[in-house]
Amino acid sequence: MKQANMKIIGSRIREFRESKGLIRETFAEVVGISPQFLAEIETGKKGMSAETLYKICSQYQISADYILFGHEQPFSSNPLTETLRHLNEEEMYYLSKIIQAYTQALHH
Repeated sequence: MKQANMKIIGSRIREFRESKGLIRETFAEVVGISPQFLAEIETGKKGMSAETLYKICSQYQISADYILFGHEQPFSSNPLTETLRHLNEEEMYYLSKIIQAYTQALHH
C-alpha cells in the first residue's frame, strides 16, 4: 500500500477515535493492539492486517468503507440498529419473514 494511502487511512482512524473522546491507550486495548502500533497506523508509518481492521470496525461500529475509502460516514447508533445487533440467527430469520409479509401487505 502506498504511504500516502496509509496516512489517509490512519488519519481517518485518528479522527474517529478523537471524535469519540478516546485516548490511544483505550482504543488500542479494545482492539487488541499496542498503543505504539496504533500510533504508527494513525501516522501512516505502518499498515494494518485485515484482522486489525475487522476488530476496529466491529468493536467501534465504524464502516470499513469509511476507513479505507472515505465513502461512508461512521455508523451511527440508533435503537433499531442496536436491537438488530443483538438478535441471533433464528431471531433474524423470523424478523426477515415478518418484514417480508409486511412489505407484501403494503403493496397489495
